[in-house]
Amino acid sequence: MKFLRFCLLTLGLLSVLFTTAQKKPNIIFILADDLGYGELGCYGNTFNETPNLDRMAKEGMRFTQAYSAAPICSPARAGFITGQYPARVRITDFLGNEAPRYLDPAKYYTLNEALSDAGYRTGIIGKWHLDTKFSNPIGNAKQHGFDEVIGSETKYIADGDYFYPYDKISTYTTGAEGEYLTDRQFSDAVNFIERNKSVPFFLYVSLYAVHTVLDAPDHLVKKYRKKFDAKYGAGAAAKIYDDPENTRHEGQHKDNPYLAAMIESIDTGVGKVLAALKRLGLDENTLVVFFSDNGGVPSFANNAGLRLGKSWLYEGGIRECLITRWPSVIKKNSVSDAVVCGIDFYPTFLEMADQKNKEGNILDGRSILDVFKGKKWERDTPLFWHYVSETGNWVPRMCTAVRKGNYKLLYFYASKRVELYNIAKDPSEENNIADSHPQIVQELLSTMEKWKQEVNAEEPNIHAVRKNNRKKT
Repeated sequence: MKFLRFCLLTLGLLSVLFTTAQKKPNIIFILADDLGYGELGCYGNTFNETPNLDRMAKEGMRFTQAYSAAPICSPARAGFITGQYPARVRITDFLGNEAPRYLDPAKYYTLNEALSDAGYRTGIIGKWHLDTKFSNPIGNAKQHGFDEVIGSETKYIADGDYFYPYDKISTYTTGAEGEYLTDRQFSDAVNFIERNKSVPFFLYVSLYAVHTVLDAPDHLVKKYRKKFDAKYGAGAAAKIYDDPENTRHEGQHKDNPYLAAMIESIDTGVGKVLAALKRLGLDENTLVVFFSDNGGVPSFANNAGLRLGKSWLYEGGIRECLITRWPSVIKKNSVSDAVVCGIDFYPTFLEMADQKNKEGNILDGRSILDVFKGKKWERDTPLFWHYVSETGNWVPRMCTAVRKGNYKLLYFYASKRVELYNIAKDPSEENNIADSHPQIVQELLSTMEKWKQEVNAEEPNIHAVRKNNRKKT
């Protein structure tokens, strides 16, 4: 009898422990590459078809003022995975092949490490781009502590590698001929979820799409070329996309059949992830986040009328689509105009996991868990961006920006030009009001300089870049 009571008590305790463990929500973070603010149906696009992402928005929360930590890939990813401003990390531009800069595992306690310490199983599927020393990696995803690293680049992948057999992702040793990379990534995501369904998990699905070279399965491209011709006239797609010089399938047009096809593949994959969560009974207790690393390429992406795009600190380069879905917490069909940033996910996920930040670890972001819960939340500190283009050396784009309240100030180093915009009234940044608001300009310039000193921000070496450029010509 005593033994029976002991067994029942033990089973009861185990049940309590199991239930407690299950209370920690799973986290899936899906990051698109170079997706413009206006590319999804739920953000106003009428050419691209994104039914699953649109449904995700209806079943969760869509953000209207969500920002990347940077206008370009590597620093945006550094901001997400460290919770710090890229300027503090000293990665503020894309990392070229065999770049000297990298995210040092000895210096940074990454988000996945923090969640691992909270009892999570962690995985990354896809693009890392925080160490490009592929011959002798010293800061890749595995070295930063991810439990599972799947399909991350093993060569420099800037121009894409979208069909099997993959040249730049040598860890993918098997696959069907012509397999599409985005499809493979989401298949791996579903498999990861199935493998880890009994424990809390953090899955970072880091997509390579929709980075150029633009490419997608033929049946999808044909679908959207037909749609393009129906909208713009017979043969319209051929005039742009059959040009032998247009090998990247870009074209000076906001409706792009190749880009639309890539986006549909992403959308289909998101649908598969949501279906898997429901099938496995994980739906209610899983936060799914869909975001982009930066804005779309200005010449062909749809940034919804925002100024310019990728590699610029205007809104088109840093304002992103953000959709979050967590049925047990987030109210359906919610829209938030909270000003949030990529550096906010780290403290948010820590709070979700009931995990304190590691002593001495700097976090520049703010938890937005209250936003998910529908509570009143306002950003209590300014946001900053710092783009010195240390890799691209694009002198006209070298800029620091600050947003405080509705005002956003940009300082361009080459021209020493100051621009000020009221983002609430002028999201397209068409009306520079710096001359009529000198006090606000001085306040924000002072705030910017103090921040640069705090994070030890790198100054752009404009003289050296111009000198090198003259030598090349």
